[in-house]
Amino acid sequence: MLVDMSIWGSRKKKEVVNERDDRYVLCIDGGGMRGVVPAVLLKKLSELLQEAGDDRPFYAHFDLMAGTSTGGLLALALAAPASQTGLRLDALPPAPIYAHQERQAAWRRILFGPQSPVATGTIPEGIDPAQLLDIYLESGREIFPKSPSRPLSILGPIFTDKYDERPLSRLLKRVFDDIPLSDATVPVMVVAYDTKYATPVVLSSRDGHGFLMREAARATSAAPTFFSPAILTDRQEGKRLSLIDGGVIANNPVLFAYLEAKKLYPDAKRFHVLSISTASNTFTFDAEKTGGGVIGWLDPAKGAPIQKIYAQSQMQTSDMLAKGIPDLDYIRVHGEIGQEKVKMDDTSEHAMQKLQQAAEAIYQDNRQKLQGFAVQLSKRTNFDQIQFPPPEEGLEPTSDRSSEPPQVTDDKKTQRTVYELQGSILANQNDYNIPNSEYNTEERKLTTAEPEGSRHSRKKK
Repeated sequence: MLVDMSIWGSRKKKEVVNERDDRYVLCIDGGGMRGVVPAVLLKKLSELLQEAGDDRPFYAHFDLMAGTSTGGLLALALAAPASQTGLRLDALPPAPIYAHQERQAAWRRILFGPQSPVATGTIPEGIDPAQLLDIYLESGREIFPKSPSRPLSILGPIFTDKYDERPLSRLLKRVFDDIPLSDATVPVMVVAYDTKYATPVVLSSRDGHGFLMREAARATSAAPTFFSPAILTDRQEGKRLSLIDGGVIANNPVLFAYLEAKKLYPDAKRFHVLSISTASNTFTFDAEKTGGGVIGWLDPAKGAPIQKIYAQSQMQTSDMLAKGIPDLDYIRVHGEIGQEKVKMDDTSEHAMQKLQQAAEAIYQDNRQKLQGFAVQLSKRTNFDQIQFPPPEEGLEPTSDRSSEPPQVTDDKKTQRTVYELQGSILANQNDYNIPNSEYNTEERKLTTAEPEGSRHSRKKK
């Protein structure tokens, strides 16, 4: 679809591609403490955006955030309403939204210059991506304690899970409190598996079923043998679910994310997916030398070959299929830690340093990919995927359709793109959820102004 846009200061017209034709998805693998790697890479990507002069909240660049296990926790943290979380807000200046203005006649532009833009609100604030790494460094040992969290026994690991899930639940409560999954600022989804009904489960803000964000995070990270299943009640259907880590079916959730994006944006022409791994090493195994039998395939001394082959082949299949989807631009950022492996529950200082070093190396190897993706994100001016808070009392949302291009102020100290919002700002809070089958294409403008004082002085709701 092509739309007509005028060029400021000129009578010439040119056709540009509608921004709604392209949608951007962030997809993060599972891997326990190896989540340190994507945490570092996300911080690097946010720095690339700022270096490009883009000071909008990090989350606002994406139409969907998706993750499995530890990747799901990261996706939820980025998509959550920042002021309601227990996380630090970013230090970026408010990103304004400007009211639509009627196109000026040429003689008016010549005599009086272009109209000054009028700010009518701001893009909701986001969390600081740099603190994602802190979650692992500060809370990792609480979740995966070095001393056993279960009674010592030779048969203990056979009859009980390795870790008590309560420290993880406390962390999720601190981070997400009781925020409904459907209140995500941008669409978000995580993957889990329901053992009771033998089916994959996508916990999505599009169709939240009454789940809380912390419940979704607990479900997608309930790794078998490490934590007990997450027993949740589907508040919409009344079913009791027994959910385990989504890594058993999609440690790289790119295919689930693609399907979710298609439901959210059925009119999109292309999907750009940035898929970030947790740097798992390639596992090789000579099956000819196993000797056969259960012992050969499950031998702990050899790393339980069959389990690792299942996990690795599943991720390789996701990669292969994603690369072959015609309307999917699949950008995979992956690398290996090195010969020294790091287990998903290793919280030692040495392991944390090793993971951060691996992340730096992966960043350098993929810097060109990430820079190119950052450039694409920085050009975005359409924010119809963002869920805004209700308008302030006494202010009614206005409705119009703007085709004007971005403008830039003259003051170099405050120079920034004037971002157009082509999204849905509805007066009724109950209408804020994205419809099940498609995004809301009714275009409206935010009319609320930024409250007085620093955005960081706002009280938590």
